[in-house]
Amino acid sequence: MALKLFILGLPGSGKSTISRQIRTYLEGRNWESIRFSDHVILQKMFHADSEGKQFKSTEYGGFDVIDLEAINAALKSLELEVKEHSNSAKPKNLIVIEFSRNDYRRAFRQFSDAFLHDTYFLYLDVETDICKRRIQKRIANRSSEDDFYVSEYIFSTYYNEDDGRSIPQILENDHGVGKERVIVIDNNGSLSDSIAQVYQFVDTMCGLEPLRDS
Repeated sequence: MALKLFILGLPGSGKSTISRQIRTYLEGRNWESIRFSDHVILQKMFHADSEGKQFKSTEYGGFDVIDLEAINAALKSLELEVKEHSNSAKPKNLIVIEFSRNDYRRAFRQFSDAFLHDTYFLYLDVETDICKRRIQKRIANRSSEDDFYVSEYIFSTYYNEDDGRSIPQILENDHGVGKERVIVIDNNGSLSDSIAQVYQFVDTMCGLEPLRDS
């Protein structure tokens, strides 16, 4: 059965970058990985919202969510997509699931307990101002589909509070997920500052012997 890993954190915290690093790392260890992101689902919902009831356009081809029920619906769809893939996944396969929320207690309640119980969680703790600067930098130098815009409006009205540091307690108290399945990593600095912790967590999760140079 495939393993599941949630990578969580504010927009600009480095989720997609870490996900790509994990994929490369595992490829060298005869593992495969596939990534799911709720942004892809929300983008499809945005394009389908012709009347603008749940979303509004922003600069740089982005969008803002104005009906927060849409983000709950996106997580429910995300679980269905992951489950469908899991049914045919081979051993030594890691499913990486990315999303950002301001209220993870509420977000986790959108998933079934069975879906959460056998999952691992990695939260990237990054200051809001650093996230904003990273987003401006990636918009100015787009190199992948992950380089999407997140508006100041969303940061000020939605991401003004974030309970990410409490994720280990939330998962344990509300869903019975052991703290050994959860890690909070400071990713305010460069990738080289945090990647060793990420690899160590991946090794433990996958039952792999650590590489000397990881």
